[in-house]
Amino acid sequence: MSRDYDVIVVGAGPAGASTALHAASLGLRVLVLDKKKFPREKACGDALSSTSLSCLEELGLLSGLLDETYVRVNRIAYVAPDGESVTVPLLKIDPSLPVTGMICRRIILDDHLLRAARGVAEVMDWCRVTGLLTENGRAVGVRAELGGRRRYTFTAKAVVGADGARSIVARDMGVRAYPEYRALAVTAYYRLVTGTMGTLEAHFPREVLPGFLWIHPTERGLTNVGLSSPRWRFSRTAPKPRELLERCLHSPFLSERFAFAERFGDVRVSLLPLGNTLRQIHGHGFLLVGDAAGLIHPCSCEGVSTALVSGRVAAETLAEACAAGDCGRAALSAYPARLWKRLGPSFRLADRLLALRTPRAMGSLIRSARRRPYNAGWISGVLMGSALPSEELDTFLGYLDFLGR
Repeated sequence: MSRDYDVIVVGAGPAGASTALHAASLGLRVLVLDKKKFPREKACGDALSSTSLSCLEELGLLSGLLDETYVRVNRIAYVAPDGESVTVPLLKIDPSLPVTGMICRRIILDDHLLRAARGVAEVMDWCRVTGLLTENGRAVGVRAELGGRRRYTFTAKAVVGADGARSIVARDMGVRAYPEYRALAVTAYYRLVTGTMGTLEAHFPREVLPGFLWIHPTERGLTNVGLSSPRWRFSRTAPKPRELLERCLHSPFLSERFAFAERFGDVRVSLLPLGNTLRQIHGHGFLLVGDAAGLIHPCSCEGVSTALVSGRVAAETLAEACAAGDCGRAALSAYPARLWKRLGPSFRLADRLLALRTPRAMGSLIRSARRRPYNAGWISGVLMGSALPSEELDTFLGYLDFLGR
């Protein structure tokens, strides 16, 4: 039976755009749908890691992004619950990249990616997917409303859910959620924050642990400020996310820097589906990528790099399945195998590190990094969940475990 497209991608953020770009480069006919009209704002910390930049370079889009508005960053400061701090260089996984790290607002990044996708795929923004079309339990297309409630159906050999934490694709295909693997993030922009100096900052206040608070300088004198913490942190008796952010900004360590700050725009609260290898991310005729697949890194709460990576792996799997004429569950099972091989070790390490994020361990680690340059080179790996040298990992984690008791 003929289909309108090889692949329908629901969602046009980094995961959806990455899937579309890679799939089109492999010869697939792709349709991308998104309920928002682009360019659009997106709650995020706006920081792009070296992995994200490498993925953009692979797509041939990094040089174009460097022509947009962004802030170049090379360092990150870590601040312990007691105020002790250390500043270390950002990790650079590819020495050939022209920048180590950058802060680029998502309204700019996502539009840059989608403009590239428009050149190789059919894109319909302001088009809301209302449900999936299925045949014998297999995803074969979508129902959608375009603009003023004009209704359409589109069919495809496979459907990709790139539609975020509350994915319609995941819901309609019966994918189980894991509430224990969720965090909340609250984000806002501020003017007139002092002391930013073009450096990323990660603060670890007691009331936020095992989460953290970030301060990221953006362009035009704006600063992206936010925090994330596991969902269980926000019980009925605990402060609400917005209240917790205000409390942290009025703490003794930050109040002076925010004395004259003015909030620009709304405060946004977001649900973050944290990465875990238990989650189902494929099925009969469908794949999930990015936040829809629950790929937010548990330590750094960063999701752009994992979204871009998952888009590439999904496209490669779909190209093979379409060439073989079979997009069923078994044919698409290569996708989770490949993705977890790439991302799984970092996610499993993150589970151990989050359990060790105690005031004592954080303070000791940061003081140690200040005294010993060798440890300073490790700090991003330990605090943000990057891989560490395997021969020394167990010893180092044992040391942190002792401190966390």
